[in-house]
Amino acid sequence: MDVRFLHTLIALTLLSACTATSLAIARPSTAPGSAVPATCAARTTLPAIEWRVSDGADARELSRWCRAVGAPVYVGAPAVPGTEIPTLDELVTVSWNAHLAEGELRDLIAKLRSGALTNGRPVSHFVLLVQELYRRGDEVPAFDAGDRSAFAIRPRDPKAFDIDDHASALGLSMLYVPSMRNGPELREDRGNAIISTEPLLDPFALELPLARQRRVALGAAVQVQTIDGPKRLELIDAHLEPLSSPKSLWVFKNPRAGQVRAILEVLDTPRYADDAVAGVVLGGDFNTVRSGAGEDAYHLARAWSTGLAREDARDTHTMGRLDYLFFRLADGWTASTQRLDERFGSDHHPVVGTFSR
Repeated sequence: MDVRFLHTLIALTLLSACTATSLAIARPSTAPGSAVPATCAARTTLPAIEWRVSDGADARELSRWCRAVGAPVYVGAPAVPGTEIPTLDELVTVSWNAHLAEGELRDLIAKLRSGALTNGRPVSHFVLLVQELYRRGDEVPAFDAGDRSAFAIRPRDPKAFDIDDHASALGLSMLYVPSMRNGPELREDRGNAIISTEPLLDPFALELPLARQRRVALGAAVQVQTIDGPKRLELIDAHLEPLSSPKSLWVFKNPRAGQVRAILEVLDTPRYADDAVAGVVLGGDFNTVRSGAGEDAYHLARAWSTGLAREDARDTHTMGRLDYLFFRLADGWTASTQRLDERFGSDHHPVVGTFSR
């Protein structure tokens, strides 16, 4: 059987099992003329986060998703700051879908620090681009008529660590922005996070073009040391949409290329002077259900990624290759990726990126 057809068939099967809830909780549109915040920026209590919207036409629907989630979490500096700024080759990046409470984040970090994931070389400086972390509790508002929610991904252990627990226990820099509510009946939300040993600078959130569910990409920078002094390494964490909207019968339109274009448009508008940047890293779960190479989203990101010397193309999920790291680096630097064999409790394998010159 053709692999691409098989992936589509699996996607349809999964869809019939898991999206009915999302359809059932859709509420009537807000009455015309009522006050609707343009974006989640209207609600965030963290003015340090720059908020961007890729398509203003989505603002009304995005606001319905936004009302059902809590505010972002931003811890700009680690509890115990490092003694020195790392060079680029001392820094390791990881992209990983943690699958809510299933992912053993602390175990992943412990093995990264021990050197078990980097051929015996202990890692003191890292940035994790994590998808599908979650939060529970009163920070998530009650669900009201008119709000939107995704179906609930249930943690096996309802007392498992959420994003607030990780923020307290890890003592690392952290940026978490929820994309969607994790079920209407639960006071939970889920989204992306950037977690680092280094201070996270100039954070921003980008609301991607809306397809089936609200998706927010995150960005921040860390400092790395170069022969010309400290420079910024920018990092973007994205979780793309696996399926389209009901208008295209869920699978007959691919929204991922448009979402990647929105990200690359932001990256093509520099936030810093050229001589102040050591490079840019784009990572995340791209949900490329056609196993990566057949996807426009992959080709767009790969063409942008001029600094990728070696790419581990193995599958990262039972559905195929979904998870990636892409790089655009200063002259003389390249990066390589490696898919880890262990999944750390998640249904995704982490992808590790290292730098060299």
